[in-house]
Amino acid sequence: MASLRILTRLVVVTGLLLGVTAVSGPGTAGAATDATINVDGQSAGRTFDGIGGLSAGASSRLLYDYPDPERSQILDYLFKPGYGAAMQVLKVEIGGDTDSTDGAEPSHMRAPGDLDCDRGYEWWLMEEAKARNPNIKLYGLEWGAPGYFSGGFWSRDNIDYIKSWLGCAQRHGLSVDYVGGWNESGFDKGWYEQLDQALATSYPNVRIVAADQYQNWSVGTALRQDPAFAEAVDVAGAHDSCTARTLYQHCPSSADAQALDMPLWDSETSSEAHDVGAGPIARSLNRDYLDGRMTAHIYWSLIAAWYPDLPIADTGLMLAEWPWSGYYSIGSSIWSIAQTTQFTEPGWRYLDSGSGYLDGGASYVSLRSPDSGDHTTVVETMDATEPTTVRVATTGGLSDGTVHEWATDLTSTNQSDYFVHVGDVDPAGGSYQATLQPGHVYTFTTMPGHKGLARPSASAGEQLPVPFQENFDGYRPEQLARYFSDVNGAFQTEPCRNGRAGTCYEQVVSTQPIAWNGRGNTDPSTVFGDPRWWGDYTVRTDVLPENSRYVELWGRVERKDPGAVSGYRLRLMHDGSWQLLGQDASGTSVSAARGTDCSACAPHAVHTTRLAAGRAAFDPDSWHQVALRFRGDQITVLVDGAQVGEVRDRAHTAGQAGLAVSGWDRAQFDDVAVTPSGPTPQFVPQADVSATATTAHTANYRGYTFDASRAVDDRPETYWHSEFQPHAPLPQSITLDLGGQRSVNGLSYQPRLDGSNGMMTAYDVSVSDDGSTYTPVASGNWAATTSTKFASWPERSARYVRLTATAGVGGFASAAEIRVAQPPTSLPPS
Repeated sequence: MASLRILTRLVVVTGLLLGVTAVSGPGTAGAATDATINVDGQSAGRTFDGIGGLSAGASSRLLYDYPDPERSQILDYLFKPGYGAAMQVLKVEIGGDTDSTDGAEPSHMRAPGDLDCDRGYEWWLMEEAKARNPNIKLYGLEWGAPGYFSGGFWSRDNIDYIKSWLGCAQRHGLSVDYVGGWNESGFDKGWYEQLDQALATSYPNVRIVAADQYQNWSVGTALRQDPAFAEAVDVAGAHDSCTARTLYQHCPSSADAQALDMPLWDSETSSEAHDVGAGPIARSLNRDYLDGRMTAHIYWSLIAAWYPDLPIADTGLMLAEWPWSGYYSIGSSIWSIAQTTQFTEPGWRYLDSGSGYLDGGASYVSLRSPDSGDHTTVVETMDATEPTTVRVATTGGLSDGTVHEWATDLTSTNQSDYFVHVGDVDPAGGSYQATLQPGHVYTFTTMPGHKGLARPSASAGEQLPVPFQENFDGYRPEQLARYFSDVNGAFQTEPCRNGRAGTCYEQVVSTQPIAWNGRGNTDPSTVFGDPRWWGDYTVRTDVLPENSRYVELWGRVERKDPGAVSGYRLRLMHDGSWQLLGQDASGTSVSAARGTDCSACAPHAVHTTRLAAGRAAFDPDSWHQVALRFRGDQITVLVDGAQVGEVRDRAHTAGQAGLAVSGWDRAQFDDVAVTPSGPTPQFVPQADVSATATTAHTANYRGYTFDASRAVDDRPETYWHSEFQPHAPLPQSITLDLGGQRSVNGLSYQPRLDGSNGMMTAYDVSVSDDGSTYTPVASGNWAATTSTKFASWPERSARYVRLTATAGVGGFASAAEIRVAQPPTSLPPS
């Protein structure tokens, strides 16, 4: 054995200080070896097909609106080789104008002959990905589809639709590598066979993936039993093989699937929250192969770039929900992925001899290049409880060049502990050893790597300012307007009609699409604005209803769920009659805001209350202006500048605005504006605030964690939650440290947006100068709804503000956001 070469470079010392033990050469004195990893370059193993991200369900909508240079920085982190996640596969939705999770993505052909290859943003995203990595693989899949198909989804019309989408890709200079069927909606074997025949003549290089089912490998059995079906399919793929939104400790496929003569893919797995999912991702990248022989791994979402009041927000490898400021958050997940992607390429081969589990709870996989002796071994120690020393032996024609060690400490929240080049070693004699710490990902490789360092210039928490105005001029036809995000249907810029010059915004889908999992069976709608704090404002728009049965203007929208809005809706009917509706989709009714007991309300039940109604002079073929003005609990309805109604209601206090049209009718909007109708509350900046709690659930639960800091992070989709495993009974408190003495006179409490356990219904507030002695200043009861609540008290100086839940839904306490008010702010009563 060759003599030991000891690394003395400063980077190695730094790695040791971080708790990352550098590799060392053969014969190293010190820790005994606990295990040997034998990496044989001649070993059997399946071909690696890559790691990728999925843009679907409108998950990338807000990224499209980001300014440069931040948008380019984000794209570099996602796609640029040797920089960040270095994605090897990009999977995108083939749009169908129907709600597919967090909104609808535009269709390229809404009727026969209606072909527009520039709609939407997925073409742009694929082009940007290809510009950074020309070798990236592209994959298209449908969630919904246009409603004109004869025979429904599994029809010849849909095969032609997919072919037209592939033709659009070619117009954009894109070569698509894979297409699938219907996302998580079963499969029709005959349809796949017809698709294969159709592609064979026009797109012979496009391979077919079946069947993208949710946590279900029944397609493996069907493929094994039906040779014609198997002949048509190139890849067997299933979703969430590790069980969605868990720790991803076990990732099986099926025996029938593994017996197939084709690749197996984990063709969609939840990314979980961008600052929580790194550990589960690290496990799944190794264990998909070890447990299920899966050779590709695709994560939804590629980037969480949708409004936080839409479902399952912050499920992504990065977070980008602030397009007006350019702020984005990197987290740890992309570095967990980079530990593999920066040191491998599709076409490499897994080496089964160098892949397996260590007794201490770690897993490892080894891969080699088909063109050289380069090799990579990735080890994750997420389930290890103590350090483990391993010896890595390389044989079978693998390179004996320098081995580089990279490591990510997933027990840390410090970016400097992610993707660290710990050091290098010369494996003379074909072996080296390393000590592995728990909670890490390690890569030992002959390939180079690099860590990108770009950061946004904006800071977290910058809100979309009011006044906000959009007149849609300056857009080309069929474009999406900045910050407008379609929930269902398709809104786009079009030339104005009926005597109005310029460009308007129109809902253009007139045939109900084929919906995905029932989500698209609602009126077409689009939302806009900052959900963090738009409270007292007037929202107005000009509207041309034409033949629509009704149009709607929304305000103070706290949350948008499939089938319902938590907020206010002004509905203007074709005959000029109007209704102001209050709606709550949180599992409790609007009436609960008035003191009615709603303990029996079903979770996510939809409750609608007609708050006011009337009639206005109205010609549906003419342009009209409609507006909602909010100030405290006063809501005013205006039509053509005249007040036609007013009501007082406290059910909803802040939120976005939106537009809707009766389905599936067309209508135009123009000159959308949001202006202040009252003073903007002055809160202590969340960046200055820290929080502690008497109890919290800090372990990963369904892809999130719930520590106290979540209540002051300026992100309403995250929340603090009292401990529930085991249940910590009430009362429970959360204490905000304002960073210094402040003059304060109230707080706002944003409950968790999904309207579930922990919404506080009775509370106490106390304040302190020193964090030891507290003085009570407020107490009361709140309704079990998702609306922002308030507590006020006479102005006084304090550094610490403590909110105590004395009662809450399910006997728990939770808070999405707590803000402390400063004079002269006067908060409304709750």
